[in-house]
Amino acid sequence: MGAKIEPKKVIKKLREAGVIGLLLGTHGVGGWRSQARATEDVDLLIRKRDHAKAVQAIAKAFPKLKVSDTPVVTRFLDADTDEPVIDLMKPTDELFKVAFRFSIPVGDSHRVPDLELALATKFAAMVSPFRKRSKKIVDVGDFADIVEGHLSEIDFAKLQKLANKVYLRGGQEIVKLVRDIEDGRKIEI
Repeated sequence: MGAKIEPKKVIKKLREAGVIGLLLGTHGVGGWRSQARATEDVDLLIRKRDHAKAVQAIAKAFPKLKVSDTPVVTRFLDADTDEPVIDLMKPTDELFKVAFRFSIPVGDSHRVPDLELALATKFAAMVSPFRKRSKKIVDVGDFADIVEGHLSEIDFAKLQKLANKVYLRGGQEIVKLVRDIEDGRKIEI
């Protein structure tokens, strides 16, 4: 059994350091889903200017975790299992560069994705060539659950704009995906 750290502990440590993160992944889109889903890691997007400060705060708060820094994420790993526990994501891709503009504040502690950003981040995970197929299947389930619960609320122009940041013509594909879910057609990734 690896280390399990609650998002509120991570958010609290970041806030104490003066950093407001955007909670992503399962914890971040959980409010848009019809029911909670278990997850092991905490994913936060950190503004470029705050990234070093955020890494310092988390390293100090959770000294038993191993740190692995890459161009797109600073990952804190369970020392026993090498599994990710906390991901401090960097705004390197086009979607993450605009993400804070499409998020909702949760008090003064952190932000979560708005509906369209929640769908766009799930879409990005589903189409990523670097993501395991088993995780992509779970992402499809999350995406479909969000669509089914909030179809009438989706701003399709905004959704297309965000998905076009994932890749060229991503906007057309995400709308087709939403319509396929709406009409009960088979979903392909």
